[in-house]
Amino acid sequence: MAEIIDLKIILIVFLTGILPTLFWLLFWLKIDKRKPEPFGLLTLTFFAGALVVFLVLPLEQIVKSLQLGSSEQVAVFAGIEEVAKFLIVGIVALRTHFVDEPVDYAIYLITGALGFATAENVMFMIEPSVQQSISFIIETGTLRFLGASILHAMLASVVGIALGFVFYKRKRIRVLFGTIGLGIAIILHTFFNSFIIKYVQINGLLTLALLWLSTLIIIALLEKVRRVNH
Repeated sequence: MAEIIDLKIILIVFLTGILPTLFWLLFWLKIDKRKPEPFGLLTLTFFAGALVVFLVLPLEQIVKSLQLGSSEQVAVFAGIEEVAKFLIVGIVALRTHFVDEPVDYAIYLITGALGFATAENVMFMIEPSVQQSISFIIETGTLRFLGASILHAMLASVVGIALGFVFYKRKRIRVLFGTIGLGIAIILHTFFNSFIIKYVQINGLLTLALLWLSTLIIIALLEKVRRVNH
């Protein structure tokens, strides 16, 4: 009986924590369907993004021990996550010759971010899984599918868009725009996390609406990036 329950929980965790994020990944990859990236590098980028969670979590524990104010802690957490995701994707993918068109920055950054989100989803559901709280697993997975996964992809695309608009410019300009994009992503991450902490119990639908609206704006900007030329 225990084995059956364990298999059931594993299946539910997969369906609510992993599969939905893969759905989002396929959704974003369609933006680059005219000239798709190599499957192997996308897979490597995805798993690299997932593994970086295990670097971020200890760093966040250190920050918690510093006993910062609530707002400061949220901002530092956002900074750690955004910088870590950007660095790992930069190391694995962004310096390869496969980044050969403006939209590619966003594609690889989103892929890494969704790998991060997938690992984060599973980590969030480990405790309820151990407790065999299936209803809580489904609720948590659904919320993260609708909220956190969208947020991570959106923030990664902000950096990718900033870099994509200056794809054909000199390296120093790309570095400048990449830094600006990363800064904007950290600010947005801090804002959304603060907003969620303060208002999600009051109006969770409002939070999701803001994320969806932001995603629509991102999609429109990515279309403009795709048309950037020399």
